[in-house]
Amino acid sequence: MFLCLRVDLDYVPWDSPDAAEFGHGEPAVFLRLLDFARSRGYRFHFFASERVLRALPSVPDAVLNEGHDLDWLCKHPESLDRKTEALTLFSLVGHKPVGLALKGAWPAQAASGLSDGFLFLSAAPGPAPTGLTLFPVETRAVREAHRGGASIRTWTDSLKTQLRDFASRDRDLTVVVRPQVLAKLDPHLLSLKDVLALAEAVGLRIATLRQALP
Repeated sequence: MFLCLRVDLDYVPWDSPDAAEFGHGEPAVFLRLLDFARSRGYRFHFFASERVLRALPSVPDAVLNEGHDLDWLCKHPESLDRKTEALTLFSLVGHKPVGLALKGAWPAQAASGLSDGFLFLSAAPGPAPTGLTLFPVETRAVREAHRGGASIRTWTDSLKTQLRDFASRDRDLTVVVRPQVLAKLDPHLLSLKDVLALAEAVGLRIATLRQALP
């Protein structure tokens, strides 16, 4: 049994709508996540969008140099051109992605060939392309919880209840966070640290989806 901390990277400084809502604290919290992982020996799973790979090539370098896993945050599964761009950008930092992450479930309108060359999918429960291992995301991301009116405390308490339930049924869990959102709601990672500590206390190892591949 494992808990995967899925860290979605999609922040660029000129993204006005998200910045108006969550601010520009992602760089600081990104570094804080790396420091925290290093101090505890954790390995997190980062997923980067094309615009992050294009605008901030030091970000994937930092992730990989710290020993974490890195794959593709696919925001537009209907576009095969986005996949081509992402693979090119990953190659520029000498890395090959083997998985992709979606915000929701695999859509019926996904581009033909989008999943070719990948080994796994991190997405909401539902159908998945043949040949991909689906790691379902059955938790509510902190970003969506906040937009639904929940406080960070409410999100944390709900997630802790879910952790205990999943551990009692020998089920794996993926928790999705964005550093930009944490910067506003949990800048010192106190809630996140509580969640990870509880996961270990109930017998879930902290692992990446690459580590969990059959």
